[in-house]
Amino acid sequence: MTYQLAIVGHGRYPEGVMSALKLLAGTTDNLHAFNLDENTTHEQFTKDIDTFLDENDDAIVFADMTGGAPHQITARLILDKNKPNQYIISSAPVNLILDLYAQCQAGMVTPEKIDGILKNSLKEAKGLIQLLPLRNPVLDDLAENDNAAPDDAGEGI
Repeated sequence: MTYQLAIVGHGRYPEGVMSALKLLAGTTDNLHAFNLDENTTHEQFTKDIDTFLDENDDAIVFADMTGGAPHQITARLILDKNKPNQYIISSAPVNLILDLYAQCQAGMVTPEKIDGILKNSLKEAKGLIQLLPLRNPVLDDLAENDNAAPDDAGEGI
């Protein structure tokens, strides 16, 4: 059983990510792009995602922005359908999408293993986010403690 993966987002973001994955992985089998752009109404986008989710009980959807319309529409559909093997990951970096795509293509992602794989992949992706150069003490603190909160003066990130 192979998970189907989809990328949803604003403009041509999904197609751009697919292009990058094709370059990096050599294929985009079992990967789908759903653009919400000037040529696609919210109604049509919703219909397209609804069809994708109806046809694929095992699916992971990557959204470009948490809280954006593509994320909201897809999350609502996934929550309403309440299928146990459908997930949405928002604000997903390309390295996370590539990692999960490669694991899916290799047959490593199964319903029995999905929760652990998602947990590990998300943790690894967070660790790959970098900010360079670190030019002030606030940024140095963030590099040492990734849970640091912005300070009260609004100078934090």
